[in-house]
Amino acid sequence: MRLEGRAALVTGGGTGIGEAVARRLHAEGARVTVSGRREAPLKALADEIGCHWVAGDVSVAADARRMVEGAIAAHGRLDVLVNNAGVVRAAPFGKTGEDVLDLHLGVNVKGTFLVTQAAVPHLTRHKGNVVNVSTNVTVQGVPGFSAYTASKGAVNALTVQLAAELAPSGVRVNCVCPGVVETPIFESMMPPEEVPGRLEALAGVHPLGRIGRPADVAGAVLYLASADADWVTGVVLMVDGGATAV
Repeated sequence: MRLEGRAALVTGGGTGIGEAVARRLHAEGARVTVSGRREAPLKALADEIGCHWVAGDVSVAADARRMVEGAIAAHGRLDVLVNNAGVVRAAPFGKTGEDVLDLHLGVNVKGTFLVTQAAVPHLTRHKGNVVNVSTNVTVQGVPGFSAYTASKGAVNALTVQLAAELAPSGVRVNCVCPGVVETPIFESMMPPEEVPGRLEALAGVHPLGRIGRPADVAGAVLYLASADADWVTGVVLMVDGGATAV
């Protein structure tokens, strides 16, 4: 029960990595609030594990504040913020429109910025911490993901910047960078009949011989969020089965 007595907010917490993180933090004793744009998966998770939920869009300042305020109202404090909400759209660089770029920058960068900004005053009271969710393609380019990579590279840079800026207040800021993880958002990027074959092919890209599971990322987030990492800040941690090691 490494998080007993603490409260956490997980954005994008209804499915995939966010859901796995919410479940793991809850299992370790945290009182969890999940947020996202779709109410149905948030409500389903809340009904199952007894967490609180707030619907909203992280790229909208009023919604970002409301997520943090909802977590405080539900649990009286905030110790851990996991910025997991994100979008990914694949397109060749030359065919990536301004709307696609704006979408990535709005959700992945602005959303992380706004929710963190709203949360920091509360995190400071309890010397809490922030864990951002990025991607390993920020250090290992993959064709077709220029807008996504640019936005997540900004998340990595923001992690390091805030780690330095917030350290005097006792707030730690770290980041995890997953490789390919089997999630609904990943599977939605290809025709259903191609999913099994694509997953099998991608397993070979990871030296550990398989693609990631949401629980793999949740374990890394738990470590960074817990007292086990009390002297760890500004880390951009690859959680990718060794893909960036080769």
